[in-house]
Amino acid sequence: MKPYPRVLPAGAAAGAFGVAGAIGAAGAATKELLPGRLGILGVGAEVCFLAFSRWPYAILPAGIVGGTVAVGALGDTRVSLVVAVHAGILAIGCLALLARRTLLRTDDRPTRTAADVPMLAVAGLLPLAAAHGLARGNPSHEVMVATYEFAVIPGYFFLTTYTLPNRLAMKKAAVCYLVGAAALAAAELTMPTRHGGLLSALALPPLLVAASHARGWKRAGLAVLIALLGVDAVMAGYRAVWLATGLALLVLLVKGSWQVRRGILTAAMAGAVLVPLAVAVSPGLQARASLAVDQVHQSAGHRLPEAAVGMDVFMAQPLIGGGLGHVTPPVYLPDYTVTTVGPVYHVFYVMVLANLGLVGLLVLWPLLRAIRTSLAAPDDYAVAFAALTCGFLAAVAFAGPTDGHWELGLLPAVALLTSQTALRPPAPAREKPS
Repeated sequence: MKPYPRVLPAGAAAGAFGVAGAIGAAGAATKELLPGRLGILGVGAEVCFLAFSRWPYAILPAGIVGGTVAVGALGDTRVSLVVAVHAGILAIGCLALLARRTLLRTDDRPTRTAADVPMLAVAGLLPLAAAHGLARGNPSHEVMVATYEFAVIPGYFFLTTYTLPNRLAMKKAAVCYLVGAAALAAAELTMPTRHGGLLSALALPPLLVAASHARGWKRAGLAVLIALLGVDAVMAGYRAVWLATGLALLVLLVKGSWQVRRGILTAAMAGAVLVPLAVAVSPGLQARASLAVDQVHQSAGHRLPEAAVGMDVFMAQPLIGGGLGHVTPPVYLPDYTVTTVGPVYHVFYVMVLANLGLVGLLVLWPLLRAIRTSLAAPDDYAVAFAALTCGFLAAVAFAGPTDGHWELGLLPAVALLTSQTALRPPAPAREKPS
């Protein structure tokens, strides 16, 4: 008689109970010792550290989606807090990885990719550029801001290659991300502009690939998820997100397999019919739609005047720019006010040229290599993430987020990881014993 199968191995069950107990004990103690918001942040830090030590694939979903949730729960949207929460979660993740390597003696290793050397060159450029900025007398606070804006690109890239070394880890991370992104999208359908549709847009192309290759109830469930995230991305009212998503879908339509092309066209036709119907019957969606239409008619505000100031800085120092953290003394921006401009100019390429000059275009090297490698891979997921990279390379010309363009580090890394998995030869089949 065969024994009943165990749901969890004994070691995994003991580890799960141990992590839960440690989280509970540490959280209770921290909440008692630290008052108010510090206590909440302290508990969150301990929960993240213990969870990441056990499940490193959760670091990126927690940093991206969990950071947005945490900022919303705190009810404070100051730029400093947004950056601190997102960067803090990732820093705790790095500490957890270090603890796993030193204390648990794990064999965690980063996955090597074709863009490692170019991205290391970008990371190596930043300390030199920061030293140049300080030597020129740029304010130290602004040097830190500019350094962070650029450092998130190699930071997210290498954290991705370290925590998502195989398809299984990527699937687990994708599930964590999709659960959080879908919950946010559902909760915010009547509360516009909380995350600008960015989190939903990042998931749409790979979800379309998954739905194109799925069957039965799985395809139906993915279709519902695509509809939810698609409506959120469209109704968010951010033109940069629209541009990135549209260009990504266009590249995927051209380079994807015939199943994916059919899935995209089917989703587009269904959306053209169902979205107007949903807006017609939902007052909340009507409010979102009206705000989205208003965004189309809004001007670029002070983005173009700021970009012009940044280009003046670049023209004065075309090779190496004004150094990281360069700011222009108070200048008058038409239809705005007299203000200090820089080091972030709300246009990524102007920020690169003003702070780093032509040398700063080195940041495009790993991104373009990732796109070229991944578009040539025989895998629709690799093409989807390469298409997203193309989309956001276009969109960053019109956006300057407070927490940096981290997607330019995440997307090329995932594209390369999926393309390498597709190109890797399958493991030889084991021979059956005679």
